[in-house]
Amino acid sequence: MTESTCSCSCGTDCGDQSCVSNSAPSSVYACAGASNVGIISLDLAKALHTADRYKMGCSVCVAVGDCGCGDAFDETSPKDLLIDGCKVGCLKKIFDKLGKTNYNHVIVTQLGVKKEPVFDYPPELIGDLMTKLSGKGF
Repeated sequence: MTESTCSCSCGTDCGDQSCVSNSAPSSVYACAGASNVGIISLDLAKALHTADRYKMGCSVCVAVGDCGCGDAFDETSPKDLLIDGCKVGCLKKIFDKLGKTNYNHVIVTQLGVKKEPVFDYPPELIGDLMTKLSGKGF
């Protein structure tokens, strides 16, 4: 039996046992910056994954060009979703710099959340943001 390993440098078997996955046709990528809206973007991406609306993609792997674990960004799939925390748009800049254009983009601060230098947020916020994203077709 041949051992299967990721094409990324983690050296583990790919798939459901080593990286999270589901059957959603598109991936979601999060900013995860150092503020409340960064943490919210990551938690929102996890909630979208858990709800099977998107499968979680690894933003850092995309940035370094090492996308084997989870799912690699695929230009032929339905549009993926990028969630940036604030208007700086670091995640969008990464994808654009790499020439990856098959995505939708949302910014947490444009969904009505004020950026603050904390990691806490109200517990109902993720559900509220999921509803707002549904209203936008995401």
